[in-house]
Amino acid sequence: MRVAVIGAGVSGLGAAHVLARAHDVTLFERAKRAGGHVRTVRHQGLALDMGFLVHNEPNYPLLTRLFRELGVRVQPAEMSFSVSCGGCGLEWSGKRPFAQPRRAVDPRFLSLLAEVGRWLRTARRSLDEADYEDRSLEEYVTERRYSRRFRTHYLVPLTAALWSTAPEQALEFPAGYAIRFFDHHRMLGFGRHRWRSVKGGADTYVQAILERLGSRARLGLGVRSVRRDPDGVELRTEDDACHRFDAVVVATHGDQALRLLDDPSDRERAVLGAFRTTPNDVVLHSDPRFLPRARAARASWNYQLNGATKPTLTYYLNPLLALETDEDWCVTLNRSDEIDAERIVSRTVFEHPLYTVESLRAQSELLRLEGERRTYFAGAYHGNGFHEDGFASGVRAARALGVTW
Repeated sequence: MRVAVIGAGVSGLGAAHVLARAHDVTLFERAKRAGGHVRTVRHQGLALDMGFLVHNEPNYPLLTRLFRELGVRVQPAEMSFSVSCGGCGLEWSGKRPFAQPRRAVDPRFLSLLAEVGRWLRTARRSLDEADYEDRSLEEYVTERRYSRRFRTHYLVPLTAALWSTAPEQALEFPAGYAIRFFDHHRMLGFGRHRWRSVKGGADTYVQAILERLGSRARLGLGVRSVRRDPDGVELRTEDDACHRFDAVVVATHGDQALRLLDDPSDRERAVLGAFRTTPNDVVLHSDPRFLPRARAARASWNYQLNGATKPTLTYYLNPLLALETDEDWCVTLNRSDEIDAERIVSRTVFEHPLYTVESLRAQSELLRLEGERRTYFAGAYHGNGFHEDGFASGVRAARALGVTW
């Protein structure tokens, strides 16, 4: 069977990698590079990742298996989270709550810690309450009488950072969905997963898949449209050529997939149209001003409260990637104009799924689209929006086409 895969992010790479075992596969990617949110910059002898950074075996089982299959080496990664507030001057992290010693006698901060403790102890119990499935985090914390300070200095930063969404949208997430995610990733209660990063850069796994695909990976050749007919699927590419296939896997964001279809069905319009994304400006740099001033507060993920409408998050690469260097390397979201230009190494824009009650309902309808008119869909939006979700959706699409992995 001749199968086209559109999009060489983790979802498309996963689908193509598995499908190539049994079918004649062609992978199309508009960009001249594959990997999607995998972006590794090699600078001063270091492999610096800007997108996909870490994984753990319990929550990323398929990705872990892929790395083993490809011989990709991994290493321990520190995972911690800090919040800095430009308004009140607070800097604290989950690893070191009293990074600022004076907070040990600050009644407002001690009250915040007490609320965080209450959240960690009690949020899991809400998973048994069905009425929270269609209600927002905002409704949840209001009914449970959590303070404004708890929201602004803990829950909003954590939620906005995890899903790369704007702070004002963070508490719009369905409560049941968010709490279930926190619980699944051991972010409630005690005990933590052991996190890993890819040694030598995350793009090593991308290159390993591309080497196996060879000339079947058509980078720099985007697909303009997809037309289905009784005999197969016709793709028109950006060089105005037409390509015939027996089936197609559309491995893009949901809204992009809908735009590619020449003749979407009513069901495809309703389901795919429910998914949206939010853009984030991403900069790799060595400007330490975007880390907490108190060195003890510095964490792997550092969230700054500065009134910005988009999340201001800085990933501290040194502990995340086990970098052997004295220089601080960071990836910062949505502050590009304020970063010292001489310290910027690379910049890009990543689109992240935006989750709403409507999009989560649409997720349950995605399987009904599978195979309709020889068309299959894959993307991280099928799950929680993370790397494992994207890869798992690609593997699932391949299975629907008769190839198991």
